[in-house]
Amino acid sequence: MNNKYQRAGFKDVFRYSFGGLGSNLAFYLAMSYLTFFYTDIFGINTMVVASLMLVSRFIDAFTDPIMGMMGDNTRSKMGRFRPWIKYGAPVLGLLTFMLFTAPELSPTMKIVYAYAVYIVYSLASTVVNIPYHALTPVISKDPQQRTEIVAWKQGMGTVAQFFITILAVPMVTMFGGGKQGWAIYGGIVAVLLTLSFWICQSGAKEYDVCEDTGRKESFNFRETIHLLTGNKPMIMLMIAFGTDVLANATYSAVNMYYFKYVLGREDLVAPVASAILFGGIASLPFLPMLSRIVGKKRLYWLGSAFSIVPLFVMLLRPTAPVLILMSAMAAFGFISRIPSNLGWAMLPECSDYAEWRYGKRADGLLSSSLTFINKFGMAIGGFIASFFLGLTGFVPNTAQNSATISMIVFLRFGMPIIGYIASLISMHFYEITDEKYKEIRAALDERDPEIVYNDEVSEKITSLS
Repeated sequence: MNNKYQRAGFKDVFRYSFGGLGSNLAFYLAMSYLTFFYTDIFGINTMVVASLMLVSRFIDAFTDPIMGMMGDNTRSKMGRFRPWIKYGAPVLGLLTFMLFTAPELSPTMKIVYAYAVYIVYSLASTVVNIPYHALTPVISKDPQQRTEIVAWKQGMGTVAQFFITILAVPMVTMFGGGKQGWAIYGGIVAVLLTLSFWICQSGAKEYDVCEDTGRKESFNFRETIHLLTGNKPMIMLMIAFGTDVLANATYSAVNMYYFKYVLGREDLVAPVASAILFGGIASLPFLPMLSRIVGKKRLYWLGSAFSIVPLFVMLLRPTAPVLILMSAMAAFGFISRIPSNLGWAMLPECSDYAEWRYGKRADGLLSSSLTFINKFGMAIGGFIASFFLGLTGFVPNTAQNSATISMIVFLRFGMPIIGYIASLISMHFYEITDEKYKEIRAALDERDPEIVYNDEVSEKITSLS
């Protein structure tokens, strides 16, 4: 069955997967260490950090869908999405470096600097990451290969996770620690992510092609945005994926605080991160097989449900012996990686659903929606961590009061549980089962591949809006 669909060559898939390295280098660095860097290194108040995270997401609420639609409507010799990746990558790299640079400024100018750099960094991330994710359904029409491509992307993301969560603290220390160490490390990450995205876009060269149809396509904002707002599976996926990201972002934001102030064992940061990472790596080869056997929707639900178990164990015993901590976090890494990977594998299904129902694809727009919810969950996680630590009287680099210790424990283990419960509820209403998707693909396969979307399609979208 699969041989009737366009499949990408292995070398192209491998090169494209480098986008997972570049994207996740920036993602994990900001999610895992930015809050800690701002409070303990740069010297910014926790409430200021919390407000910064919220402001940037309000901006993303407008810029992300706009970028998605711009990608969908770009026509160039390099294709629709590749130009944005190629020319945006070095800008994103530079801003990642600046994000972890702490110049000597007055308290007020530190806030101004943090706001300016983080907001522009977020915009640059939008310009690069949305076209990168939009390319998955472009380079392959085969539903099974799309899952394999996502597995490769996430495999590269695991390499990024290793470089960030395990090597960051030792490398920062090696480079002198403090402001100097973080700046050098940020510069290395900047170069690596730029090179990764350049390799990524080269892998899509043969597939991201703009054909000259001899007619200029009109753009209708209302019709285009309805491909998202009228797409119930996409909305449910966004909620489920976003709450999963929120769960991970919250615990990541307080991770350093947990080891530093609750356990008094900063030396355990790298070993525990290794346990989570290698647990996640172990799950990657099983993803395509399990998705075929269980189905993507059911597998996502089970992954979110079982992710709660090790978190609950640690919530009950936050100062448990190292062996229990390592075992629980390894199990969490294995299980939680399944829904976090499946979200991107289910995205092309939602694009196919839009084409099936409305007669038009919106790969860029739908990718921008999942990218936005990814950043939104990360930011809200950072906001929650900074805001509630501030409420309990957190003071950096001193012994914390009991209220702050309890809050760190709850944010590290309890808040993620709430996020996963929300994911379970949302995924229950995701209506694209394996059987439903077969119907969608069969209907799309019957249509003329050179179909021209005429006024009848516009009337259908308008009537449904």
